[in-house]
Amino acid sequence: MKAGDLIKFDRINGHCPSLSNKVGLYLGEAFIHRNDGVVVENHRVLMVGEAKPTIIDRGLLRWMRPYDPNEEK
Repeated sequence: MKAGDLIKFDRINGHCPSLSNKVGLYLGEAFIHRNDGVVVENHRVLMVGEAKPTIIDRGLLRWMRPYDPNEEK
């Protein structure tokens, strides 16, 4: 996945309605480099209809896939 790719989340669970089965734009990595040397691996996505990007952690990447609008026709 690279910045600028269209993505779609599969159904994640009942606690993520803003992402489950939704389409968006992958904006890239948003890593946090803490002072203690730990790197928190986050990613940024902009979901269709949203004004601001959403930060997700690497655990949600398993439900994110490339999206091709022609596949659903």
